[in-house]
Amino acid sequence: MIPIWWLALPLAVGGIFLSNLNSSCLRCICEASTGCAGQVTECRQTYCGPFSISRAYWMDAGQVVRPDDTPTRWGAFEDCANVYECATDIINKYMEKYGTDCNNDGVVDCVDYAMLHINGGPLCLQPLRGAFANSFSKCMRNAARKL
Repeated sequence: MIPIWWLALPLAVGGIFLSNLNSSCLRCICEASTGCAGQVTECRQTYCGPFSISRAYWMDAGQVVRPDDTPTRWGAFEDCANVYECATDIINKYMEKYGTDCNNDGVVDCVDYAMLHINGGPLCLQPLRGAFANSFSKCMRNAARKL
C-alpha cells in the first residue's frame, strides 16, 4: 500500500525530485563556474563547457550523453558537457547521487548544490570560496530581486 502523503510529492522524470535545483540555480552555478557568457562550448585543460565539468564528475554522474549517443564513444563526454542543456542533465544526475545539506542549515537548496558542484560530493562540507563564491552570491542576490 502506498502512503497517501507519497502521492502528493512532485515527480521527476528518471529520478528523484531535486527541490530548489531550478533554472535560476543552474544559471547561477553556471555564472560562477565560467561566467556563462556566450555559452562556453569548449574544453579548457580537463574541464568542459559552461559549468566547467571534469570527466571524473561526468563519470560520477553516470556518464550522461546527448540523445542517440553512447558513453563509450570517443568525445561523448565533451559533446555533452559543452552543451548547456546536456550539461544541466549531468549536474542533475550528480545532485541526485550526492544531494545533501552541505552547509548544515537544515535545508537542501541551491547553496548546497553549488557546494556539491565546486567541492565534489565527498567534500561538499567545505565552504564556497574566492571568485566562485563571489559570483555565485551576486547571481543569487540578483535572482532573488527578480522574484
